[in-house]
Amino acid sequence: MTSIGEVIRSTRKKQKLTLKEVAQAASISLSFLSEIERDKANPSISVLKRIANALNVNFTDLFGEEKQSIVIRKHERKPLVHSEGSRITWYALSQGSANKMGAIWGVLEEGAFSGEVGVGHSEGEEFLFVHSGRLEFLLGNERFTLEEGDSIYYDARTPHSYKNIWKGETLLLAVSTPASF
Repeated sequence: MTSIGEVIRSTRKKQKLTLKEVAQAASISLSFLSEIERDKANPSISVLKRIANALNVNFTDLFGEEKQSIVIRKHERKPLVHSEGSRITWYALSQGSANKMGAIWGVLEEGAFSGEVGVGHSEGEEFLFVHSGRLEFLLGNERFTLEEGDSIYYDARTPHSYKNIWKGETLLLAVSTPASF
């Protein structure tokens, strides 16, 4: 199986882009992008989305093409990203880079944190549903506490971040349009 780093490097070279050009477009350092391409770094989902945008590909394209299925069984969910630093694992709930919306399942370990409020995404809308646990969600300058059964729908361009404030795992359903993962 081809690694994400190999796919990023191959895609960048096919497009005749330099490390510097992609790093600048993705707002990351050249050395960090180089480490990602060599599978020496484990980037967050937001960094992978920025790299995909810089390469003008769908986020799911970074994971290689698979036969598309309209049904994803619980035991068939594939982890998209697991970040040791943030302690968040995201799982794909749909397949295919041609989808108009993307759904993912998030498992946030106790204390998991997506990182500081960043730049948001380049376009789209996002929906997040708290299946269990409790989440602190920062959207621009606003702070929300979301508990089991709560949801939030927002403009993905608005800077945002989130943190598990539950004693244990918090489970999330997230949907974005256009599909970015």
